[in-house]
Amino acid sequence: AARPAVLSSTKNGEHAMGSTIFSRKRDLWGGAFIALCGALTLFEATSYNIGELARMGPGYFPMLVGCFLVALGVLIPLSPDPDEMREEQLEEQLPQPTRRERLRGMACIAAGIALFIVLGQHLGFLPATFALVFVSALGDTSNTYKSAAILAAAMTLFGAIVFSWALQLQFPMLRWG
Repeated sequence: AARPAVLSSTKNGEHAMGSTIFSRKRDLWGGAFIALCGALTLFEATSYNIGELARMGPGYFPMLVGCFLVALGVLIPLSPDPDEMREEQLEEQLPQPTRRERLRGMACIAAGIALFIVLGQHLGFLPATFALVFVSALGDTSNTYKSAAILAAAMTLFGAIVFSWALQLQFPMLRWG
């Protein structure tokens, strides 16, 4: 089902501002909420030992996540509004996903994360990473089982090299039971 364009034109060719104002408020509040979550994460991270890059403490990763969230929260309201694009540019855009396709993507990502948690505890890093990437990739309707499997195999190999060999993460690669 085709979705109508968000923009509406007036007699002068100018775009209606109602949807733009709503979109800006939504972006502002969303960015503020994400920045607040980041600030709270940063505040909580200070109660743990941060350490240093060579010997990271338990507060190091939460501190990085908090900084990332604050930066993201600031950047969201500053991002360009797609509703302000010209009508010619809208015609050249790829078709927008339907509600069902968006829900499929969200469900696949959530299922991939759940599989990573369960399989990581019982089977180890390699099967958990493969399942996470494979199932999450299937959330995109343009991916086939073959492309999702190739992507999952490549990311599993990359993850094994980075986390096991380079960072020496204490997460078993394979485990039974």
